[in-house]
Order: sequence, then C-alpha cells, then structure tokens
Amino acid sequence: MQRAAAVAGAGLLAAGCYPLLIHGAILSGQDTSATAALALVQAAVAGLAISRLSPKHRWIALAAVAFLAAVSWHSSRSGLLAASGASHFVIYTGLLALFAGTLAQGREPLVTTFARKVRGTLTEEMVTYTRRVTWAWCFFFAGQLAVSLSLFLFAPDTVWSLFIHVLDLPLVATMFLLEYAYRLRRFWNYSHGSIADIIRIFAEQPER
Repeated sequence: MQRAAAVAGAGLLAAGCYPLLIHGAILSGQDTSATAALALVQAAVAGLAISRLSPKHRWIALAAVAFLAAVSWHSSRSGLLAASGASHFVIYTGLLALFAGTLAQGREPLVTTFARKVRGTLTEEMVTYTRRVTWAWCFFFAGQLAVSLSLFLFAPDTVWSLFIHVLDLPLVATMFLLEYAYRLRRFWNYSHGSIADIIRIFAEQPER
C-alpha cells in the first residue's frame, strides 16, 4: 500500500515537473540533446492524445509524430515548440469536442452524466445547472485555444510557453475548484461526490 502511494506520488511529482522542464528548455533558446529528447517526448504525447481522442484515425497520430520528429531533427527548439503547440491544441480541441458533442439535441450533457453516476437521480434544477456547467467548460476549453493561438502569433515564444506549460494546469484546477465550491454552496442541501469520484468517473469515459 505504501509502495503504491509512493509510486503514485512520484508520478504526480514527475507530471508536475515535466511542463517546467519544457518551459525551461524553451527559455534557454538553445538546441541541445536534452531539448531534442523533450521534443520527441512531446511529439509522442501529441500522438497518444490523437490516438486516445480518435482511435479510428491512429494513422494521423503516426504521421504527426513523424512530422514533429523531422522538425526536431532539423532544430530541437523548433521541434519542441511545434510538439508543445500540437499537444496543447489536440488535447483542448478533443476536450472541447467531447463536451460540446454532448450538448447536441437528444443527448445528455457530459457533466449531467457525471452527476448521475455520482448521485443517481437528479432534480430538474440540478439537470439545468449541470448543463450550464458543461457549457462553461466548453467556453473554458475554447478560451484556452484562443489565448494560446493569440500568444503564439503575437507574443514572444517564452510568454506563449509560460501560458501552455506553467499556467495550464493551475488554470484547469482553478476552474474546477471554483465550480465545485460554488456548487457546494448553492446546493448545500444536496449530497455531493468527492473530487476524487469526479476524476475517476471522467477517467472511465470510453474512447470516442
């Protein structure tokens, strides 16, 4: 049990430090073997994200990884920038498509589905609220993409990297915790699942 907890802790620590390593490599502005290694890892991340979000189009993932690897071979820093941008774009576009797709007529919003799995039956008020939260997450994902693109086009590479590598996860966590805190206050007389329950249910969503 302690060993599993230690492994999980080490994994979380590595996941938290990894974006900082990438940002540091971009800040250095140098083409080094370490930068090339990070570029290849980022290319693999982009490929895995494509495979996960679109299992039927894994050939696109292979082509993307091959292209990013070729760019990295020419210039490790350029490859790292390209791979980082591709990873951020693929992940947030996929999340936007996942959440927005459930808002179509005749489908149940994704956050509503999460709430049903946690609580069972939902009141009409909660159904309306969870639909609005699904919309809120869609706007958040779209905002991530818009800000990333704007910074990539009009700001220095280091500023863009700060946004997608250093501020990325804190922004997601802030959005999640603010919604969770608001929900606890507004629906104080309802039972609520823990944050761990919500993360587990999201992780169990089938591939699309």
